[in-house]
Amino acid sequence: MDDYTKLEQLLAEGYLVRRIFLPSEIPPELITNLDSEILHDSSNKAKSLVILEHPSTGRQVRILTSDARTISRANEQRRYQEEPIGTLVCARCAALGGRSARQRIFHVDHLVASLDGLWGWKFKLGDVVGTFEVVIRLESTDRGAAEEAVDKLQHLLDYLAVCQQVGFHIQHCSITPIPRLELAYSIGPEERLLSPVTPEEISNIEAVLSSVEAMAAARGLNQAYVENCMPSRLSRLWAAAEHIFAGKPKRLLSEKEIKCLLETAKGIESLRNDDDRLRELKQALSDPERLPLISRNKRMAYAIAPIMGISVKDAYSKVRTASKLRGEHGHRLSTNWEAIEASEKFLQEALLHYLAQQKRS
Repeated sequence: MDDYTKLEQLLAEGYLVRRIFLPSEIPPELITNLDSEILHDSSNKAKSLVILEHPSTGRQVRILTSDARTISRANEQRRYQEEPIGTLVCARCAALGGRSARQRIFHVDHLVASLDGLWGWKFKLGDVVGTFEVVIRLESTDRGAAEEAVDKLQHLLDYLAVCQQVGFHIQHCSITPIPRLELAYSIGPEERLLSPVTPEEISNIEAVLSSVEAMAAARGLNQAYVENCMPSRLSRLWAAAEHIFAGKPKRLLSEKEIKCLLETAKGIESLRNDDDRLRELKQALSDPERLPLISRNKRMAYAIAPIMGISVKDAYSKVRTASKLRGEHGHRLSTNWEAIEASEKFLQEALLHYLAQQKRS
């Protein structure tokens, strides 16, 4: 039986093409596992290796071939198997807090059991108390449909927050295609093994954080890390960055200039006899926070630029964006985190560079 006929017969029996190796790509461990007769045949060194596997039995068959038609058919089959026919959305959710700050541990066994099957979705308990996983299989391959499903999940968590009086958060979400005849794999959250520390390291860090500003940087980073909602993370980082980099503002106007402007204001008919408004005007002109010589954002940019090794123009643009986003998301609800994530990364880097500078000095 020639290689092409053998391949077609195996495909008809339900085998799938798992891997196709060109001659130069065959791993050494596979070569050593081949029959010695095949291994010592010099004519086989220029052949490709096609590995097939039966999905039910797990039995593997290998075809070592140089036949162009067989290799082409194997590649065609592989493309057919990998063709997306749907989308898999996998999300890890957690109950993180309730109406009282003391409520931090939630057992969601009964809740998850009641949700399983809702809208055709699969709900199952997570491996940590208070967490659960949601698996959504979509027939569509459109990315927009997957994003709509994630939005729908967020709405569901909002509904649960109202009826359970508990805050639910999507800790991780992956969107992956579902192949026609292959397993669909989701990408889980990143894991990290924390390294040990020594008493000497703690002492060294304590020395670096001896100043009020350095401690504020560390506290801001810590509070941002423990937050789950992106605007809250940005808010904590901004508070630390403003404390460290903004400095004290200087007044825009001198005492003489303020006095001159007030005298001029008294000549305005609508202000002449309005003591309250004149007093407010004086306070505004004299307050460096309201009328600074250099704006807060520029002061921060001037301080951050040399620490991060970037231009003042670049630093100012990033500081302005972070300030704008912090203000916007402090007044409205949104789930568009891309811009916030970029600003969060910038402020994190600024604070970490500051701490690194303190360590060197």
